[in-house]
Amino acid sequence: MKYTTVVRADDKSSEIEKKIRDLITINYDEKNPDYVIAVGGDGTIIKASHQYPNAIIFGVHTGHLGFYANYSIDTLEDLINDINTSKFECQSIDLIQCELINGNKKRLIGNALNEVSIITPLKTLLLGVYVDGEFLETFRGTGLCVSTSFGSTAYNKSLNGAVVDTAISSIQLTEIAGINSNAYRTLASPLVLSSNRVIELTNNEINKSVHITVDHENVDIKDFTSIKISSSKNKIKMAYHKYEDHLKRIRRTFLK
Repeated sequence: MKYTTVVRADDKSSEIEKKIRDLITINYDEKNPDYVIAVGGDGTIIKASHQYPNAIIFGVHTGHLGFYANYSIDTLEDLINDINTSKFECQSIDLIQCELINGNKKRLIGNALNEVSIITPLKTLLLGVYVDGEFLETFRGTGLCVSTSFGSTAYNKSLNGAVVDTAISSIQLTEIAGINSNAYRTLASPLVLSSNRVIELTNNEINKSVHITVDHENVDIKDFTSIKISSSKNKIKMAYHKYEDHLKRIRRTFLK
């Protein structure tokens, strides 16, 4: 077995990474690791999941406890022993994927652990919203966010979206500053859908440019036509010393 590290750029995280590397006995390999130790915060874990999508992710929080990490500075001994012995619990986490069409070109942007969003900060969007090819509504506003069950506690939560039990395989559509008037009427509420649904957002304006985010990655799209967002066949594997119940994770992250 081989491992590598992804480290947040701060002194504490760098110090913890050095300590870990001094005590781990399996080989270090940046190119094709079986395990990835993400040292930092939730953003570091998400970065690691994009950089090494086929590896098992071990998340170590070096600051305030976040949602994804299952190890902390106080449990480094467990982490090191788990990796050296290859004895740990592992969970597969659902991803969503997005397929973009701009002009006549179709391309897959990538997979998201938390969410995909489409926004235009300087001007309102006018989008057709379809679910499984069936028209739902015309949306006007800053943008829309589509999140996974795990991602429901991230950007989606700040948009007043629903926090979804991770045992439920779902995708959620949440408005970003929607406009409701006599001219435009939307659901004006988060919509939680089965993970086998496909959400399509279509451009209702001419030569519209949009900003699309896929977790921490982002891209500006000119001549935007449409985007389809659905569950991905790929999953991220997350390691645990001992699996933590979802409600306990919510409580320690947001309520304690």
